[in-house]
Amino acid sequence: MQSTTEVLPHAWGSKTITLSEATAFAQNIGVSAEDRTIIAKNLATFPPTIEVRGLFFEGMFRILEQRFGAAGADQVRRAAGIGPHIVPFRHYPHRDFYRLYYMATPRLQPGVPFSTGLRRVSQTFFPIFRSSLLGRTMSALMGEEPKTILPLLSKAYNLSVNGNSHRSEMTGENELTWHCEVEPVIHYEETFAGIVEGTMTELQRKRLKVVATPQPSKNSFSNYKIVIRW
Repeated sequence: MQSTTEVLPHAWGSKTITLSEATAFAQNIGVSAEDRTIIAKNLATFPPTIEVRGLFFEGMFRILEQRFGAAGADQVRRAAGIGPHIVPFRHYPHRDFYRLYYMATPRLQPGVPFSTGLRRVSQTFFPIFRSSLLGRTMSALMGEEPKTILPLLSKAYNLSVNGNSHRSEMTGENELTWHCEVEPVIHYEETFAGIVEGTMTELQRKRLKVVATPQPSKNSFSNYKIVIRW
């Protein structure tokens, strides 16, 4: 019996891509022309050396399957150019996860601005991490309160993503200051805020303030100083 290999559109891997290639991918995402331009720019300038663990792909697939069924989730996966076999602890191009994130967001969060949808979807990222074997190992140390979770979140970030740099310190009773060097994408602030919101209960979120201030950068990455208060 002859085996078949799934042919995926826009399967870039870790190669450098052109703006035209990124634009062709963005045309398939159900957002405004302005947002498609942002998506294309983000993907075209995304450093291909940054990698993320496969557990986040798996978590997103589960969320899509719960919402749209197995066939619907598989349709989004193929449209994003992601292969069917993902190993949770293996590292994959982070740009691939962004393709899945961008493709899934207007489906999971229809009828809201794209940036709002990104923030809401990224609220699932910490629960995805915490439900993984790696996250369960750290959970005993994290506890359930922001003052115990957030100082360890930067360490979890560094374990999950290769090529970024995150460090944080408590700078008040209910304040943490975070410094990071990350992928240079528009709407990173919304994604980060959603990740932090995903560590908290609805009640805790009501007191939350996340203020991100861009810092000078010596390379193609983005640098931020982020103050988190709750």
